[in-house]
Amino acid sequence: MKYFLLMVIFLTMQLSAVQTVELLGDKSYPPYSYIEDGKAKGIYVEIIQAAVDKIPEYDVKFRMIAWNRSIALLKKGKAFGFFPPYYSKERTKWTKFSEPILAERSNVYALTKTLNGKSNFPEDFFGLTICLNKGFTLMTGGLKMKNAIENKDLKLINGKNNKACLGRVFRGIADVYINDQLIDTSEFPEIKRGLIVAENFGHIGFTLKKDNYPYADDFEKKFNEVIKKMLRRGEINKILIKREVK
Repeated sequence: MKYFLLMVIFLTMQLSAVQTVELLGDKSYPPYSYIEDGKAKGIYVEIIQAAVDKIPEYDVKFRMIAWNRSIALLKKGKAFGFFPPYYSKERTKWTKFSEPILAERSNVYALTKTLNGKSNFPEDFFGLTICLNKGFTLMTGGLKMKNAIENKDLKLINGKNNKACLGRVFRGIADVYINDQLIDTSEFPEIKRGLIVAENFGHIGFTLKKDNYPYADDFEKKFNEVIKKMLRRGEINKILIKREVK
């Protein structure tokens, strides 16, 4: 009986020691990160959950919100981490990047008439209008696209999510949409996927304002170690393949 009581006390202490970590995810970035029937979904959600499951002292809670709101909360230290930002030097001023989690290839999406005869990006597209999701870095389309937009060789407009930008292309408000090769374009069958223009890695971005997160350094270290092991063992690739088969 005494042994049983000690085991109960021990297990209770173990359970109470688990720290819940809340991570913000982009609610409008399928198949990588989105919300469906009120639940967090997507490839990054599955990978991050699998990683945190290997760290017994932590549990993860996902909150899926608008991308720009995630950034605003992180900058103020009102959120611990968000996913899946691409690395940029500008973002290091307010976020610390995890180990790279997943490589995403960005493509050109446009009507067939816009894609015809074009084999060089961004040069063949100079003078056209590019749509990017709000809050996405210009590096989504690579350094050459970033430079072309800054030099006004390309015009930039934004949409709040994939559907909004695809709609702008369909209606002729934009000529081209730049985003990942796995996005769903089924609502706009007239829009075709064209050239691969860049490869970027998604991360968790952690806030630099850690006062409210005493576990920050420990979690970041352990999460990074687990992600590196998962990559070496091919576990992340298996999750990706499983998603592609569905």
